[in-house]
Amino acid sequence: MSQNDYRTKMRTRFATFDVDGDGEVTADDFAAMARRVIEEFEVQEGSPAASAILEGARRFFVGLAEAVDADGSGSISESEFVEGAEQRLLDNPEGFDAIARPWVQSVIAIADVDGDGHVSVEEWARALQAMAPNEQVAEQDLQSIDRDRDGRITLEEATAAVTEYYTSERSLDLFTHA
Repeated sequence: MSQNDYRTKMRTRFATFDVDGDGEVTADDFAAMARRVIEEFEVQEGSPAASAILEGARRFFVGLAEAVDADGSGSISESEFVEGAEQRLLDNPEGFDAIARPWVQSVIAIADVDGDGHVSVEEWARALQAMAPNEQVAEQDLQSIDRDRDGRITLEEATAAVTEYYTSERSLDLFTHA
């Protein structure tokens, strides 16, 4: 994958994050993504799990904004996101892991319907679909997240996959365009 392909991948992710389609990613967009997951898994609003995913979304946005919001406006434009990702996230897995882990952990907590600390590949697909309902989950890449092939996705596997997606030029893409 070339850096041009990485930039294209980040433009696609920006479109997913821009939930309201206004050309800027804000904390409200991340909260809307979290609410989609809450609704998908029928979690009661105000419950500890719902509060945790909303806080995870807030922390994910704040971490991204610290990394890519070049003008400090509190919102992220597409150019800020793409350029910032290329300059500050690409080849920086440790930095991105700290941003993504609380979000991934909170998504797993909701998607883990039986409470065993893992989500099935199917539950993870539901969560991803809830976050980006206009995209189709790419089954092949989704299966590759389950690195030990036990049918369950752990926090470590999910965080590693998300971190790798944003910090490498690897072509793993969890979504295909509908």
